[in-house]
Amino acid sequence: MKDQEQPKAPSKEEVIAFLKEQIEVKSVQLELQKINTSLAIEKAEELKALSIIGQITNPGSREDSYKGGTPHILTKEDMELNPELAEEGLKEGDTIVIPDGESVESLKDEAPTVEKKSKSLKK
Repeated sequence: MKDQEQPKAPSKEEVIAFLKEQIEVKSVQLELQKINTSLAIEKAEELKALSIIGQITNPGSREDSYKGGTPHILTKEDMELNPELAEEGLKEGDTIVIPDGESVESLKDEAPTVEKKSKSLKK
């Protein structure tokens, strides 16, 4: 039987050539990573700008639907203290609007009424 050939060790020149090739590959990978990072930053800035533009051009946001008041979710206590709320078709968990300048506690003491359409408490 022939002696099996043992793998020969690479020469010094082959090792140096391989390492130079790997350095080139890693340099290109590093440059690509820098480009990808810059791209991600630019996309984030673009989304931020679009968000700001959207807020400027679309003033009808959810918070604006409560103009003139503060949203309040009706509780069991609200329903017990104000039976007229149930008569108006409202139930526990419904959201109503309390006009600005009035607190929930002050309205409970005054037995407020509710307009069903606008769902806002009145004195």
